[in-house]
Amino acid sequence: IGWYNRLFINFALRRHIFFFVLQSYFPAMLMVMLSWVSFWIDRRAVPARVSLGITTVLTMSTIMTGVSASMPQVSYIKAVDVYLWISFLFVFLSVIEYAAVNYLTTIEERKQLKKRGKVQSSVF
Repeated sequence: IGWYNRLFINFALRRHIFFFVLQSYFPAMLMVMLSWVSFWIDRRAVPARVSLGITTVLTMSTIMTGVSASMPQVSYIKAVDVYLWISFLFVFLSVIEYAAVNYLTTIEERKQLKKRGKVQSSVF
């Protein structure tokens, strides 16, 4: 029983999430949606699809570099890193999708040409 002095400090820490949403999450989401535009471009429009794919991949890598430069260096993976890598994966897969579609349709067109060549040569 007695008089005990003590110091009591209460810290109220708040994070303003709007800055991170505006600087990283929203642009990454827009780049993923922009990369999906290539699905509606005709497969024979090679310059349009390739330039759109390269632009979105480079923009995603720029966003990832900017976010990692503005964050403190830590030894663990942050949630924003996971989000940006998944977004980059979606953008990159849209470019790979075009390459796969172009390759498979080229093979199919060659098969059709061979089939027509055999059919036409047997008619004469």
